[in-house]
Amino acid sequence: MHIEPLSYKTLEAAIDLVNEIFPHQNLFEKASLTFRFSLQNSIISQLAFSVIGITEARYWVAIDEDSRKVIGTTGLYCYKKDRDEAYWLGWTCVAPEARGQGIGGKLVDFCIAKARTAGKQFLRLYTSNHSNQAIAQILYEKRGFRLIGGSQIRGTQFKKLYCELEL
Repeated sequence: MHIEPLSYKTLEAAIDLVNEIFPHQNLFEKASLTFRFSLQNSIISQLAFSVIGITEARYWVAIDEDSRKVIGTTGLYCYKKDRDEAYWLGWTCVAPEARGQGIGGKLVDFCIAKARTAGKQFLRLYTSNHSNQAIAQILYEKRGFRLIGGSQIRGTQFKKLYCELEL
């Protein structure tokens, strides 16, 4: 497995994977939009990110060496409100058939290193208390992320959990 920047070549496979793992996506934060806009350097993409308060977004994919298939995704983005101090970890997931091989940990460690290199003070993320995200929460806790807040996800019984890692 190796990690490479998201590209037009890997775009559709990355979107398909994220849609499989995260079927309930906020309209303005859909992977199909954020991934595409992150690859474009246009006024439209900058405006779209600006509407949701994002100043920067970059994504990567984990590629299986043998099959050349996308088996994971991750990304970093900045909100305008905290761009000087923090990156946010986004769309981190591993294909079900590739789980249990340490890929998720490698993706998170990759982003932690990127955030440190960029001089950020914090790496933040949000997840939920949905049972399908329990393994990810254990991974984040092992890396030192701590819970800093939460809010009810409208129309569901679940909470959005905000976590932070001091770098």
